[in-house]
Amino acid sequence: MCFSAEASFGASAVISMVGLVAYRKSVTMPQKVFALIPLFFALQQFLEGFLWVVLRNGAYVSWKYPLTIGFLIFAWLIWPLFIPLSMYLQEKNKIRKRILLVFQGIGIFMAGGFIYVMLFHNVEASIAKYHINYAYDFNPPFGWFFGLLYLLPTVVSMMVSSVKRMWILGIINISSYMFSRIFFFGQVISVWCFFGAIASITVLYIIVESRKTVEAQDRIMT
Repeated sequence: MCFSAEASFGASAVISMVGLVAYRKSVTMPQKVFALIPLFFALQQFLEGFLWVVLRNGAYVSWKYPLTIGFLIFAWLIWPLFIPLSMYLQEKNKIRKRILLVFQGIGIFMAGGFIYVMLFHNVEASIAKYHINYAYDFNPPFGWFFGLLYLLPTVVSMMVSSVKRMWILGIINISSYMFSRIFFFGQVISVWCFFGAIASITVLYIIVESRKTVEAQDRIMT
């Protein structure tokens, strides 16, 4: 996250509270899976908070690599796999479910590529002004294409979803990604995750609205 270790730890605490409330207000299993997103964000920010501490204190250098990989596991593996899955589980429209299944396949493909990078290439984290820069010595051809491909499972899947107001979450994520890409090109992963943390509040809002719909349907049936 931007700014400092204190900012990351503070954000982690706040997002954890949001996530716990979202999880408690979930009334169906698909909603509970969706409610894990803020809790995952909180853990990711917690890891980056410790990474800030390590990068500023050479005495803890042995923790640098595992914390870097821990943060990137969320950015590179969990998000492209978990987000389309959470959308798929909530979806009731058959056509949209098929589209989300395709996005899930793309997420698996992207995660596989990132696993390759983590296993066979050097991955580094360093402080760049008030942000953390994550870099690796692998430059695939048409890298911009893979960047766009990453957005399909992590962002576009939210816009495909027919869940009420889920598109708001998609708009927040794509807007924050574009902002990070334009103004913080070298630190997109770190800065975008900051905005993703803000989007966690939207997750709670969507769950509250979905709960109202489920409860209304239950009243009609009874």
